[in-house]
Parts: sequence; structure tokens; C-alpha cells
Amino acid sequence: MIDKKTESRVLEFITNSREPIHNTEIAAALGINRVTASKYLSVLHSKGLVSFKNVGMAKVWQAVESPILQTFIENNTQDTMIHTLNSLHDGVCVLNKNMQIVWLNKEMEKRHGKLNSLKGRHCFDVFHEEKEICSNCPTKRTFETGKKDRALIRKKEGNIEITTSPLKDNKGKTVAVIEIVRVTKK
Repeated sequence: MIDKKTESRVLEFITNSREPIHNTEIAAALGINRVTASKYLSVLHSKGLVSFKNVGMAKVWQAVESPILQTFIENNTQDTMIHTLNSLHDGVCVLNKNMQIVWLNKEMEKRHGKLNSLKGRHCFDVFHEEKEICSNCPTKRTFETGKKDRALIRKKEGNIEITTSPLKDNKGKTVAVIEIVRVTKK
């Protein structure tokens, strides 16, 4: 049986750790059994609240900045949200606070190239062939305000409507932005 109080203590301890931490250290600090700590870590991982890295034979754990953002970073195509966004006709991309591409749906890949080759590149470079953030950038405004925004870019070949929504962490801070990109022919 999962005790919510213990689950919260484990999550809080990991969240307050500056670096990834081994489950033995978590168990010792919280005064619980190592097996119990592992059980709670598995539960928190299944909820997308913590992630781990393998370091040799051991796992070290860290809090996930945003479970939704983590889903995009992992790009698990079996995830219902990823699958749904990949089925849309509109382009969808997720950008981090440095305006770098975190994730693209299949429609955006058709237009601009595969995610693997574009991940980490700046959106203004890939999508608009610019060297700096666009002057009318709705994503920049969403990061500044934490609110939805939109912009219309007029081009010879058609209009591009960009609608943005913030992805927030559990403290309400915007950690990424989702852009929905609709292209209309003239």
C-alpha cells in the first residue's frame, strides 16, 4: 500500500537535492528501508514526477521539471498525447526557454526535417531562417507573461498562424511553450 505522506517526503527530498541522488541516500536521509525507497521511486517515476539515469550498475534519481515536458523530451510514441499530436494536420512543436526545439509532431517533420536532426536548434533558424528571435514572436511573449498568445506571419506563399500555450512546472513557472502552427494558402 502506498502512503501518500511517504511518497510526498520522497518527492520533496529529490526536488530539494541539487544533484541526482541514489536511492540508498534517499532511504538513509528519510529513515526508510532501501526497498521501500525503491518502491516509492517507481511510483513517482510512473507518474512522471522523477526520472533516473543509470550510472554504472546504479540508478540516480532527480525530480522532473515538468511531467508534460518530460513526455516530450522522451518522445514516447506510445504515449496517448504524443500519438494524438502526431495525428494532427497542424504543425505542433515544443520549445524550451532558450527557443530551442524540444519536440516536433509528424506534420512539422514533413515541413522542416526529422526531430533528431533539429532537436536543440533554435526555432527562428529552422522555421524562419533568421539569426535571432523574430520581432513578433508569440513564444517569447508567452515565456514573458505565462499566458497564451498568437501571431500571424504573412508570406508570399501563404499565411502562418502561430498559437502558443505555456507548459508550466508544479510551481507555476513557464518551462516550455507549445506552438500550434497552421499554414493557409493565399
